[in-house]
Amino acid sequence: MRLFAILLLCLAVATCSNPVPHAQVAHPADARLVGLRDFQLMPPENAVDALPYRSRYPLINAQVRQGLIERGYRESAAPQLRVYYWLALQDAPLEFKVDVPPPDPLGPYLAIHRLRDETGTLRLRLTDAQEQTLWEGTVSTGLSPAHASATLLQDAIGALVQQIPAASP
Repeated sequence: MRLFAILLLCLAVATCSNPVPHAQVAHPADARLVGLRDFQLMPPENAVDALPYRSRYPLINAQVRQGLIERGYRESAAPQLRVYYWLALQDAPLEFKVDVPPPDPLGPYLAIHRLRDETGTLRLRLTDAQEQTLWEGTVSTGLSPAHASATLLQDAIGALVQQIPAASP
């Protein structure tokens, strides 16, 4: 009985914990990034045509701005860096077929569960004034942006911004 209670407690703790999102660097820091500190956040509409989950962008904007400032960059009207950010959405149908033995002599039962796999990926790109990519990274939480909490999104943004090299003086 005691073992069952411990297992149940471990399961509850594992269910409630949020995994740390894993950020990936798609384009490592270019040597031209050294010495550049002044940045401008570009509107997400400049990066992609369709913006899913527009309500998430004010939070993304504020946290990316704060993260860059903490990394030693400064916002400027005459930027050396342009910072692009956007959410990409991958949406695919999922279908699970579960064969269950017949509950009564009327025949077999086939259950088909139709679900959607909706995964949001945040992409962040730093470019110079000539639009040459100096750094780019992505982070995906593995959860739908429509249902993910603000805390999970903040953790994902924080993990991505930490991958950006600190500004050099």
